[in-house]
Amino acid sequence: MISMNNKKPWEQNQYKRFEDNWNKKWSKKFPNKSKLKNKIIELNYNNFYDVNNAFGKLDKALQICDFLKKLSYAKPPQDTEKIIITILVSCAEAIYKINKPEEDINENLIKGFFKPVQSKLKGKIKGHTETKMPYNKSFDSTEVLYLIRNDYIHNGNFTGKVFRLNSSEKKSYNHGLFYYYEKENKNKLIQVFSSINLSYLEFINIFLESFILNIEKYCTKHKK
Repeated sequence: MISMNNKKPWEQNQYKRFEDNWNKKWSKKFPNKSKLKNKIIELNYNNFYDVNNAFGKLDKALQICDFLKKLSYAKPPQDTEKIIITILVSCAEAIYKINKPEEDINENLIKGFFKPVQSKLKGKIKGHTETKMPYNKSFDSTEVLYLIRNDYIHNGNFTGKVFRLNSSEKKSYNHGLFYYYEKENKNKLIQVFSSINLSYLEFINIFLESFILNIEKYCTKHKK
C-alpha cells in the first residue's frame, strides 16, 4: 500500500503509475522482487523519481533493442547488433548516474553499472590487440562494450555480428578496427580482436540482473 501522506496529487499519480507498471510489466521481468517494489514506492519523492526515471530509460531501451533485433532477421537482414550494444551501454551510463558516482568518464560509469555481474561477463566478452603489434594489450568485458559503443557513436561503424545465434553456437565474431587512446600512440587506429560469446537473450538477461542489483543498492542507500 502506498502511503500518500503529504504527497501532491501529481506525485501520487506517479507512484500509482509505477505500481501499475510493475504489476503489468516489471513483475514478469523481475519475479520474486515484490519486496523491492515495496521499497521503491516507500522512497521519498526525490529518490523515487530517480528510480522511476531509471525504469523509464530501461523500458525505452528494451523496446528499441527488441525492434532492432527483429530487423536483423529481415530480408535482407539488417546489421543492428552494434547499435543494440550502443543503446544498452548508453542506458547503463544514464542509469548508473542515479547513484551519484564520483566517476566522470563514461567508461567508468559502464564498469560501475556492470560490476554486480562482472563474474558472469568474464571470459564471455573479451578483446586483445594483434600479436604483430609492438605491444600486447587485453581488454576486459566493459572495455570491449565501450569500444563498440564508441565505434558506432564516433565513427558510425555499425556493420558486423556481435551476438551468437543461441547459447550453443561456437562461433565468435571479430568486431573490427577501433580507435584506442594510449600515451604512446594517441588516436592511432589499432586492430582489436574482440568477441562476445553470448546470445542476445543471454546478454539482455545479464543486463537486467545488473540493473535490478543497482536499483536494490540505491533503495538500500536511501531507505527511510
